[in-house]
Amino acid sequence: MKLIKGVLLSSVAAVSLLHAGGDIAPVVEEKVTEKSGWSNEFQIYGLGIWIQGDTKISKMQNKANIDMTPEDVYGNLNLGGMFHYEGHDTSGWGVWLDYAFMNLGFDTDGTLIDGSTGFYQGILEAFAKYRTPLEAGYIDYYGGIRWWHNDIDMDYNVDLGHLATHAVKWNGTYDWYDPVVGARWTYPVNEKWSFRLRGDIGGFGIESDFTAAIEAVALYDINDAWQVKMSFKSLWVDYEEGTEGTTDYFVYDTVNFGPIIGITYKF
Repeated sequence: MKLIKGVLLSSVAAVSLLHAGGDIAPVVEEKVTEKSGWSNEFQIYGLGIWIQGDTKISKMQNKANIDMTPEDVYGNLNLGGMFHYEGHDTSGWGVWLDYAFMNLGFDTDGTLIDGSTGFYQGILEAFAKYRTPLEAGYIDYYGGIRWWHNDIDMDYNVDLGHLATHAVKWNGTYDWYDPVVGARWTYPVNEKWSFRLRGDIGGFGIESDFTAAIEAVALYDINDAWQVKMSFKSLWVDYEEGTEGTTDYFVYDTVNFGPIIGITYKF
């Protein structure tokens, strides 16, 4: 994990330093003009998600490995949605809101164990951003919070043979807020295509020990109003609450990653 933290810190620093020198130095003599007023973007997107890492819930188990593929996620998906909004003012300031959630249901129908597990994960990003124009493209510096909401439901009957049937019912809800800072560089390749690189880091031991995101993006402008986004994103979190060995203990140390495709409406 120290290596991952080092790589992510370097990525964020690299994005932040792109405005210094070279062909993309900040505009000094020529001021970039924009249309006056507030511009908006609303996006719906889909993610082919892998989830890998470790979790532990109260005293019920040792630390368990999580290894979900897109087939596992979408094969057991009850409901899900991914939405992104950005607003930008000509002053340079703007807002960024992103919410992604999935509600999964896993059924077990075996000789010894019969029942189901429900898993809900929601992630909200709420950031303020400031845009610095470059000779080609711009950098958005941003900061705010990343809110995690996990809800886990278990309802099982365990067949103990001639002894009895043991019922296991358990529910846990876990919420935490992480401060996050980052930067996003956007570079226009030509009239239709743009390249974007994003990196951020947060947590800092305030609630989670660590959280970070990196994303490489290709953008295609269909016209002035519609844009297609294609990207690959990784999102880490290392969170722990409660005291080990007690019923309130919870660990969630995972990475969510995969390709994204979205459609954006600008207004």
